[in-house]
Amino acid sequence: MTNSVEATHADASRPAVWAREVYKSFSGRTVLDGVSLKIMPGQVVSLIGPSGAGKSTMLRCLTMLDRYDGGTLSYGDLTVCSGDKGSCVYDRDAVKKARMHFGLVFQSYNLFPHYTVLRNVMDAPIRVQGRDKGEVESQARELLAQLGLSEHADKVPDQLSGGQQQRVAIARALCMNPEVMYFDEATSALDPKLTAEMHDLIRSMADRGMAVGIVTHEMGFARTVSDRVAFLFEGRIVEEGQAEEVINHPKDERTRGFLSMAED
Repeated sequence: MTNSVEATHADASRPAVWAREVYKSFSGRTVLDGVSLKIMPGQVVSLIGPSGAGKSTMLRCLTMLDRYDGGTLSYGDLTVCSGDKGSCVYDRDAVKKARMHFGLVFQSYNLFPHYTVLRNVMDAPIRVQGRDKGEVESQARELLAQLGLSEHADKVPDQLSGGQQQRVAIARALCMNPEVMYFDEATSALDPKLTAEMHDLIRSMADRGMAVGIVTHEMGFARTVSDRVAFLFEGRIVEEGQAEEVINHPKDERTRGFLSMAED
């Protein structure tokens, strides 16, 4: 890939994103209970765990689609929120700036059905970032070419396969020039060939300095694509470490129990 997908970081020793002792409850039920998670530039971290463990809530809060009830969230040197449990305060200006630091590829892709592929990719950089249309179009077409989608630029999403729609969603996120990329179940609907391509794409992002966070149920993919894995169980990270070590040689009995039931 070319420079259009490269991430730039002022300080590669500083976490690209860092959630510290974060809490979240719904209707009195604690979903996240003092979770801490950080992703360094150039690192791929997968969040694994059973359904209901809090993975989706963590991702929604990291991307500010929802808000923590307590703890601290930072993107680089931007502190988005901080405060004790029940008194978390969000900085409005920091939230606005932090939204420019990350991209998110939803499991359902969330493409605009009435926009062409090219317009889907160009929309946010122009409308949200206020960038020049010509410059954005040039970058968008380059990204589509890199992802094998040039011939589909003028099609609408329902004319594409699921794998093609996913690549459009990735191009759309990359066109925002993020420093952090999040994937929600990146390979859930992909065949083995497309899964391998997704693996290579994610690793190429990390190789160019981008931080990548993944929520996944697919342990084989997590093992091979990730640098680190964090196992979330009942709202807490109970084990975290090198991907192969955690998945192949888990130390916590809850991790072992989950992995014994998980399907590759």
